[in-house]
Amino acid sequence: MKPLFSESRVVSGLSVGTLLMAWIAISLSMGQALVPGPGATLRALAKLCMNPGFWQALAITCARASAALVTTVILALITGIAAGLSKRAMAFLAPMVTLCQSTPPILWITLLMVWVGSGSTVPFIVVTAALYPPLFAVVAQSTAHLPAEYFSMCRVHRIAPTAILRRVILPGIFPGFLGGFSFALGSCWKTAAVAEFFGSATGMGAQIYWAYRMLEMETLFAWALTLVGLGILLEVGVITPLKKQALHMIRKTP
Repeated sequence: MKPLFSESRVVSGLSVGTLLMAWIAISLSMGQALVPGPGATLRALAKLCMNPGFWQALAITCARASAALVTTVILALITGIAAGLSKRAMAFLAPMVTLCQSTPPILWITLLMVWVGSGSTVPFIVVTAALYPPLFAVVAQSTAHLPAEYFSMCRVHRIAPTAILRRVILPGIFPGFLGGFSFALGSCWKTAAVAEFFGSATGMGAQIYWAYRMLEMETLFAWALTLVGLGILLEVGVITPLKKQALHMIRKTP
C-alpha cells in the first residue's frame, strides 16, 4: 500500500510553509504598508480578478509570449538544422547568435523604445532575442550529433531531402529539442513581463509598472503573486512533464 503522502510532497509542503512564515515575518517586521501579508495580497488579487482589465492584461502578455515563442522555435529549427548539417552555415550564423546571446535584454528594450516606441513590438523582439540562442544551440548540437550512417543510407537509397527531414532529422533531435523547449517555455512569459514593464503600456508588466509608480503595494504584490502562480502552473502542468519525456527519450536512445 502506497503512503498517503510521499516524502517529496511532505518536503515540498514544508518548503511552502517556510516561505509563507518568512513572508508573514517580513510583513510584520517591515509593516503592511511596505510588505503586505498573504491575507492582504489575496484580497487584492481577488479584487483584481473581478476587474476585466486583469484578464485582458494576462491575455496580452500570454499572447505576446506565445507568438514570440512560436517564432523563435521556427527560426531555431530552420537555422539550427542548417548549422548542424553544414560547418559553413554554422560559421555564418555563429556571430549573429553570439551577438543575441551577449546583448542584455535591457539594451534591446532601450533601443527598441527609441526605434519603434512602446507596444507589442518591444516584448516580441526581446523575447525572441533572449530565447533564440539557447534553442539554436540545442537544435544545432542535436543535429550535428546524428549518426552519419543515417545520412549515408539516405544518399544510397536516394531519399528526398524532405523525407530525410521528416523521418531522420526531426525524430533524431526531438528529445534534445524538447528539453530546450521546456526551458524556453518557462522563460518566455517572464521575459515578456520584464519587457512590458519598461517598454509597453499594456500587459502584466505594464500593470506592475503602474502599481510600482503609484506605490500600490497590495496591488503590486497581487500581480507578483499572479506571475509566480502562472510560473508554478506552467512548471507543474507543462514543463516538468516535458522534461521527464525528454529524459525518458534520451535514455531510450541507443
